[in-house]
Amino acid sequence: MHAKLQAAIDSIDFYQVTYPEDACIIVADTERVIAYKPGKKVDLKVCVGDPVDKYRGTTTEKALSSGRFIREERSTEDFGMAYIASAQPIFEGGQVIGVISAILSNEKMDHMRLLATELSSSVEEMTATNEELAKASVDVSNRLEELSRFSESMTGDIQQINAIVDLVKDLAMKSKILGLNASIEAARSGEHGRGFAVVATEIQKMSQSSTESADSITNQLESIKQAIDQVNESANQIAAFTQQFSTSMYELTDAYKGVNSTAEKLMHISEVKN
Repeated sequence: MHAKLQAAIDSIDFYQVTYPEDACIIVADTERVIAYKPGKKVDLKVCVGDPVDKYRGTTTEKALSSGRFIREERSTEDFGMAYIASAQPIFEGGQVIGVISAILSNEKMDHMRLLATELSSSVEEMTATNEELAKASVDVSNRLEELSRFSESMTGDIQQINAIVDLVKDLAMKSKILGLNASIEAARSGEHGRGFAVVATEIQKMSQSSTESADSITNQLESIKQAIDQVNESANQIAAFTQQFSTSMYELTDAYKGVNSTAEKLMHISEVKN
């Protein structure tokens, strides 16, 4: 047996403990397995003396036949467990005389990839939800601005109506004075002013009715104005909260993007590179 192969066999325990994870070690010459050290849990059930051709297509066989270092992530197809294998050819005089391989379970890597994938998926969903909420809050803010403009327009209309009501009150007052004067003149005219007295009475009634109607309109307009003021105040409070909420959503979206970036880095780290 070549001295280098014997040295590899003699050092197989040392090679195994240098790995931070549970691992099994295989040493083979160009024809067959010459040493095998199973791990505590990682055991491919390789037997010493097995021909290398039995494991054709494995990382160990490929490194032996190609004469180069190979690291691969393999599925459960070959040995019933998913694993990560690293195989280093052993040379003597420029010729490949054997290979030493280390096989580690990739359970933790798979678990980390799964967590990273789930995290990335969750972050994408939360980011999409936050963006929708932010857009909705902007839409609410726009609607509130429209409501505020409408309220301002109604306030202006109320002021114009109040001006008209004031004019009606003024006319009613003048009509009342006119009716009083007419009543006085009718009284002075005696029998001849009786018809004029009826007209004067009707003018005073109309004046009183107009004044009462104008007062009623004024009171109703004041109630409407107070309601509009309350709506404006509530709208302004909601608009301020919506703006703050929208800002918070965008900040949260940025934070989610940072988390997603971390998840992508985790997935990148968990990839096995040759």
